[in-house]
Amino acid sequence: MRKSLNKGFILMESLLAFGVLTTCIFLFLSVQSVSLQQSAQLQEQAEILRVLYEEVQNQQPSLPADLSYTTDRNNTYQLKFWQKDQLQQVQIKKGDIQVVIKSED
Repeated sequence: MRKSLNKGFILMESLLAFGVLTTCIFLFLSVQSVSLQQSAQLQEQAEILRVLYEEVQNQQPSLPADLSYTTDRNNTYQLKFWQKDQLQQVQIKKGDIQVVIKSED
């Protein structure tokens, strides 16, 4: 009668397959997490730019040289319009995110 040399082979193969599967799932979840964070940041930037666009459209006809105010939409935004050295500039802040746009006359 011959002894089986493959006695622990199935257990070892199963553990190896489980390790590979776990590693693949971990990598997928980490990539997914980074992707969701980037998506949230892009959505926040798009929201800020949308609010800025709407405020510029509302202020366009009566835009004084220097103007600062706070608007409250879903969040609080601080807006500042000013002119310096033939450049019209606008700045919008939401928390620690700030966008500045400069345009020539």
